[in-house]
Amino acid sequence: MGKQLNSSDPDSDQFPYEVDFFAAKHDIPRRMAEVILHSNGPSRHQCDAAAAAYLQVMQWRQRPRPVTG
Repeated sequence: MGKQLNSSDPDSDQFPYEVDFFAAKHDIPRRMAEVILHSNGPSRHQCDAAAAAYLQVMQWRQRPRPVTG
């Protein structure tokens, strides 16, 4: 795998997030932030989309389930 090139512009989509900043931004556990950043980085757009998807799934899982009988 080749070396990734990152922009020196902190507002660039290719400038990777810091783990703690990303976790706080999306209010997710640090470990989940590490996984998302590792899997989707360095693109901030992809990381933000993955965090949104994670939060959506977690919200869906916490919904009450209908009781079947």
